[in-house]
Amino acid sequence: MINMEFEKVEPVENIRQVLQDVFEVDLNIEGGWGYDNNTATIVNNLDVPLDQFVHMYSTIRATIEMNLMLDEENRFGGINTNFEESKKFEIENKTYDVLTFKITAINEKMYAKFIKEYKDGYGKKEFDLSDHFKRREENTVSRYVDYWFVGLKEEE
Repeated sequence: MINMEFEKVEPVENIRQVLQDVFEVDLNIEGGWGYDNNTATIVNNLDVPLDQFVHMYSTIRATIEMNLMLDEENRFGGINTNFEESKKFEIENKTYDVLTFKITAINEKMYAKFIKEYKDGYGKKEFDLSDHFKRREENTVSRYVDYWFVGLKEEE
């Protein structure tokens, strides 16, 4: 598994509108991309369960960082975000929820080759499934990323 750093998403005036335009998803949020307390994502209201929201949001930000912001040769596919832990911080009378995710992905072109190899080989005697997944694991990028939120709670 490979460790990598990615550029932060640039601040935008209306994060909600960007998510609607790019991902056709309407999340009632504002603020920043959630890299720290100064750029925390402010959750105004959740129309979906909390765990669904945080998975969707973490996947969206990771997709922007690991795919949309990169040139075609360096883009990643098969992006998976897995919740690891949650912490609360009190800073200047504001409560922040900091959620840590483990994010994994593979170079997009390499990922396409692995998918094709799997589809072509699956069920065939000569296809070495364990070798396939071993090589896939060796080409997977892994990173632990924090997401800062204000107002993150289940709706009553």
